[in-house]
Amino acid sequence: MKKFIALLMFLAATVTPLFAHAGHVHTYMGTVTMLHGEHAFMMKATDGKDLTIETSPRTTWTHQDGHVAKRSDLAVGGRVVVKLTTDGKTAASVKMGAPKKK
Repeated sequence: MKKFIALLMFLAATVTPLFAHAGHVHTYMGTVTMLHGEHAFMMKATDGKDLTIETSPRTTWTHQDGHVAKRSDLAVGGRVVVKLTTDGKTAASVKMGAPKKK
């Protein structure tokens, strides 16, 4: 019986993480640290991790006030909230801090 329980615990510990994030939309908040051409940027997330975010023509861009933004509005030092697609590689949406007043 002890072997059976040990086997169940082993399986639960090894198999469960494989399915923990499958198909979920991940959201990251942080600060833009570097721009990489037209289709990527780096950010430092609030948990301290450095992330490279890929974008695509389907990525939606908005400001925190809800107004439509453009990729060109993204700037180093700006605060962002990024929602990734279910593949976990490409940004589905990027919400930026309010635009700078002119």
